[in-house]
Amino acid sequence: MLTPTAATASGQAAQTTRTTQNDLGKKDIFLKLLVAQMQNQNPLKPQDPTQMSSQLAQFNMVEQQTSSNALLQQLVDASSTQKATSSNGASYLGKNVTVQQDQINYTGTASNFSVVTDHPAAQAQITVSDSTGTPVRTINLKNLPAGGSNLSWDGITDSGAAAAQGKYTINVQATDAQGAAVTSHIEQSGTVAAVRFSANGTTMIIGGIASSQANITEIRL
Repeated sequence: MLTPTAATASGQAAQTTRTTQNDLGKKDIFLKLLVAQMQNQNPLKPQDPTQMSSQLAQFNMVEQQTSSNALLQQLVDASSTQKATSSNGASYLGKNVTVQQDQINYTGTASNFSVVTDHPAAQAQITVSDSTGTPVRTINLKNLPAGGSNLSWDGITDSGAAAAQGKYTINVQATDAQGAAVTSHIEQSGTVAAVRFSANGTTMIIGGIASSQANITEIRL
C-alpha cells in the first residue's frame, strides 16, 4: 500500500510523464528543452553560443512550419465549405419554394402571400408599407386559424388609388381572444430564378426579392 507521500510522488511522476508525452510534436517542446538546458548548464562550461543559435533557428523554423500548416488547413476547410455551399445553393435553381419573407416586388398584378401564426388569432392586422416605411394599405382580419392563411394584395391603397410598382414590406400583428400577442410571420412561394454567392452567405432570388437560403421553409418539385 502506498503511503500518502509515495502516492503523491508517484502521481507527480505520472503527471510529468503525461505532460512530456503530450508535449511531443508541439513547437513549445523546443523552447522548453532550450530553457531547461540553460538552467542546468555547467557554470564552468556554459552553453556553446553557436549551438544555442542553431537551436533557436530550429525552434523558429518549427514555429513557422506549424503556423503555415494551420493556415493551409484553414484554407482547405474554407474551400470545402464554399464548394459545398455553392453546390447546395445551385440545386435550388428552378425549384418552387416557400420562403419566410416579408418583402414583395409589386409589378402591377396581385401579390400573393401567406400569414403564418403559431396559434389561432382572433384579430390580425396586415400592413403594407412602401420603401420609405409609409403604410399604404391596412387589412384587418378575424379568426385566423393556426398555420398558414393565403392572402393577396391587389395593389390598391387605402385611398383607393393604384400603388406604384416597386418593393413593399408586409407586416402582421396578431392577437388571441384575450388580447395577447400571437407569434406570426409572412411567407411567400415562388420559383428560384437565380442564386447569388457572397461572403455573407447564399441568397435566392424569388419573385424579384433576394432571400437567405436559411429562410426557405419548403421545397417542391
